Amino acid sequence: MAHKIRTEAIRKPQNMKRAWTKNELALLKKRYKEKGAKYVAKKTGHPFTSVIAKANSLGIKSAFVKRWSQFEVNYLLKNYSSKPVDSIARSLKRSVQSVNNKARQLDIFKPKPKTWSEEELKLLRELWVDKQYSIDEVAAKLGKTRAATHYHAWHMGLRRPQVWKFWKKEEVSYLKKNYKKKTYQEIAKDLGMTRIAVFQKARKMGLRLRGKPQPWTKEHDDYIRANYKKIPTREIAEKLGRSMDSVINRAGPLGISDKTRRYKAKK
Repeated sequence: MAHKIRTEAIRKPQNMKRAWTKNELALLKKRYKEKGAKYVAKKTGHPFTSVIAKANSLGIKSAFVKRWSQFEVNYLLKNYSSKPVDSIARSLKRSVQSVNNKARQLDIFKPKPKTWSEEELKLLRELWVDKQYSIDEVAAKLGKTRAATHYHAWHMGLRRPQVWKFWKKEEVSYLKKNYKKKTYQEIAKDLGMTRIAVFQKARKMGLRLRGKPQPWTKEHDDYIRANYKKIPTREIAEKLGRSMDSVINRAGPLGISDKTRRYKAKK
């Protein structure tokens, strides 16, 4: 008795990419500019990301794609390392994916941080409510950034202790006498206050730590021109006895500015 041999049709893997047909390419070229990737994906059955990739390979641009302005790029460069990505996305009215993609293009992308352990969260609860530790000190003990520490504390509903109080005459006199001799941190330690409290009081009283800005000399300008693109900005600042921001701001008028330099130097 002959047995019937049943053969099953060989199925293609579901994740195999499907080639674009002539009709689909024609639709892409005709409708992508005015309708966008979502419309083409729905009509052709290709994934949304596949449509965008195909359009980019053909050099087709869509009016639905929001171009990044120079202001947005500068904002991203300035805040990417200190603010959560979702916060930047809300400020720029963009998606998180859009912000991360632009960060990759600018070579400043950072992968999503690891989940905090129970021990780290427990330590955060203990240190956050202790007024003897500043936010920077809490972050240092946890081995986290200030932004990450602040965000997790806010997410957990933690509140910093109230440290505000009325200044006594003796404390005000001490501040007036020592604000040019000691740092705010040292004065805060002597008075049993936080550094920010001392800083705000000094600003309210009109006390200024900085005098007149140091004028730039021709020798300093020549040194920046010769070394700005050869050695780190920090070394130039130390050599000239100035701050990094001062050197970077001076590089602009000298015609040798690099907008991404300060952010790459922090890596």
